[in-house]
Amino acid sequence: MKTLFALAMLAALQSGGPTAAQFEAALAAACPEQRAQTRNVACARAEQGSIQFECRYELRAADGSWARHAAILQQAEGEWVWIDGPTPCEGESEAILN
Repeated sequence: MKTLFALAMLAALQSGGPTAAQFEAALAAACPEQRAQTRNVACARAEQGSIQFECRYELRAADGSWARHAAILQQAEGEWVWIDGPTPCEGESEAILN
């Protein structure tokens, strides 16, 4: 088990971060009830040596306007997982924090 965890950590450290499609999949998994529209997704390692990535993106609000946001994603068991950041969950018309 320790070896598997170490391999996952190494893969995350070598990773260039999630692609836009992987970012969308992580957001959809974090907020499956709502279909969020995003654009201009760009991710970079949160800190040197970190396994977490900060992704900056624009999220479309209910009124059609675009607002800039940031989220933290991390790779776990081969998938990108939404750690923190606004999502349009729980039927709210505006983005909320998870």
